[in-house]
Amino acid sequence: MLVLVAQVVAYAQTTLSAGDVVVLGYNYDNPDQVKFVPLVDLASGTVIKFTDNGWTGSALSTTEGTDTWTASSAVAKGTILTLNATSMALGTSGDQVFAYQGNATSPTFVFGLTTRPWVTGSISASTSRKPASLTAGVSCIAFATERDNGQYNVLSTTGNMASIQSAVCNTSNWSLTDSRINTFNNWSISINSFANEPAANPINLSFSAITSYSYQVGFSAVTADGFLMIRSRNGAPSAEPLDGVVYQRGDQIGNAKVITTGLTTSFNVVGTRAGEANYVQVFAYNGSGANINYRQVGPLSGNLITSATGEGNYYAAIDPASSSFISDLQNRIRTPYTKVNYDQYDETMMTNYAVSDTTGNQRVAKCVYSGQVYTYTAPFAWYTATPFSREHTWCVSWTPTNATSSAFEYCDQHHLYPVNQTNANAVRSNHPLGDVATVISSYLDGQYGYDVNGNVVYEPRDAQKGDAARAILYMSLRYNGVNGFDWTLDYLNNVTLLALGEDPQDIATLLAWHQQDAPDGYEIARNDYIASIQGNRNPFIDHPEWTQRIAFGDLSYVPMPAIVAPADDVTLIVDQAVRMDVYPNPVSEIGVIALESSSDVDAQLVIYDLRGRVVMDQKVILAEGRQVMEVNTAAWQSGLYIVHLLHPQGNQTIKWMIE
Repeated sequence: MLVLVAQVVAYAQTTLSAGDVVVLGYNYDNPDQVKFVPLVDLASGTVIKFTDNGWTGSALSTTEGTDTWTASSAVAKGTILTLNATSMALGTSGDQVFAYQGNATSPTFVFGLTTRPWVTGSISASTSRKPASLTAGVSCIAFATERDNGQYNVLSTTGNMASIQSAVCNTSNWSLTDSRINTFNNWSISINSFANEPAANPINLSFSAITSYSYQVGFSAVTADGFLMIRSRNGAPSAEPLDGVVYQRGDQIGNAKVITTGLTTSFNVVGTRAGEANYVQVFAYNGSGANINYRQVGPLSGNLITSATGEGNYYAAIDPASSSFISDLQNRIRTPYTKVNYDQYDETMMTNYAVSDTTGNQRVAKCVYSGQVYTYTAPFAWYTATPFSREHTWCVSWTPTNATSSAFEYCDQHHLYPVNQTNANAVRSNHPLGDVATVISSYLDGQYGYDVNGNVVYEPRDAQKGDAARAILYMSLRYNGVNGFDWTLDYLNNVTLLALGEDPQDIATLLAWHQQDAPDGYEIARNDYIASIQGNRNPFIDHPEWTQRIAFGDLSYVPMPAIVAPADDVTLIVDQAVRMDVYPNPVSEIGVIALESSSDVDAQLVIYDLRGRVVMDQKVILAEGRQVMEVNTAAWQSGLYIVHLLHPQGNQTIKWMIE
């Protein structure tokens, strides 16, 4: 008996995802043709369907045609393939081509190309909506101007899948024409293979030496070729590293920046802000260059909040109610004091605090007066190698000591800042600081001109005004009387500036700036960093309210208001006509701001985060007596906030920690 056996051959078709195939060329002029390339290997029997039916948003239309391409044998990634259409009739007034797998009622889109922009409403015979599963610039391309024929015009493209997708889906890399393309480009597409992904990510993330301006992060290594560490501020990292992409310190990944890459398992993060939430993730990787492969799943993650301040008990012996307050405070900020040489400012402040990382392992310095951003490759250099110099906020020409670079006052980092030499420092020159009403010249956010009284002044950007004011007030207090020299603002105005032919430095302006631009997280951390190397602190950053106890013209003491015996119907208020408190401190959800006033008064309550952003700003009508306000802080980012109350009797500032 003869038995016939039918042999069935089953092909293991490759299941494709969006972007696994990209189109390199098309002819809508007859005969219709599509050139495409797989970016992954295709098994024999793999089926890809091509259609010019438009996508309605929920289904393919059924008015046009579909062609089927089948791999008759295994196809290596990077192989240039051709579809000669027999069912599609590509319209020369506009049409689309979709590559997909599966059936037309439930397609799995692989790639999309349209010679007209995608539409968002109803489609026509020449238009289509973009399927949600396709991503512009990755797995689909749309041309702004309809042309019947087109081709990718980069002859040789090498890289990982993501870089090739990006290049092919960039319309600037295409040549379009209304004349049929008889001979397409001879493309070379080379897709790099990735190294094997590490089996695990590192473990045991730890934080140590946490201050307001830096912290140490470490972890335990696993078997891998290296580790990529990223950091984000005030929010967990929003993206993972891409395979095949080599990152350097400062490169951006979503909302995070790379802080180190390689085999190091510990790193000192510098340049942080006081009371700032920091989030860290570490990814293991294998390979190098274009074949680098990261383990994106389950990165080692952790977070911390930097210290709110490094003040500690520095002012434990200082009593603003004491008649010796000024001399006590002077003695406190004079000792200990370690001079940091002026020519070391780039190795100290610029390296460890004042600059930030940016892409390509570069760093960024900012001119504090104008806001100019300067990108450089470390180490930092000064004018004339770069546009930047070290600005003395209390000008060297103002010093009654005729200070040289070896003097304490010349080197004091509390009043030294990086600025553009030509367009900011030289323009400011010996001039006092003030609000410009009539502009003579400007550079970005810095201005030079006349104030409302006709005095020649220089006005820095708003973010530096309070910082500059506190630097000047500090210098006056710190050095007055040292070796018998007069550093009061009265002497500065009536002797020094007069001799220089300059207008006076308006004290009221400095105090107004001090109130309007309260110390933020950057300035607080900068004060802490300087204290770590120089030994002393700027008290007007730590205690902004202490300016109310000093008459800066002659540096005399301003006593606290006397306690007046109250009548039966008068609330007893000590020190100020208005008093403010916040509690609990720290707070996690609902906080309370308590206000006491000896009379009816209009006030303004402003709360800033440590980036200087206003999170609350409202008018408050204070009635005689005590009142409380509830504040819902649940949606606020963790960190330190500045509560600022402005009122006619004297402004007040309180630090409030949000957990």
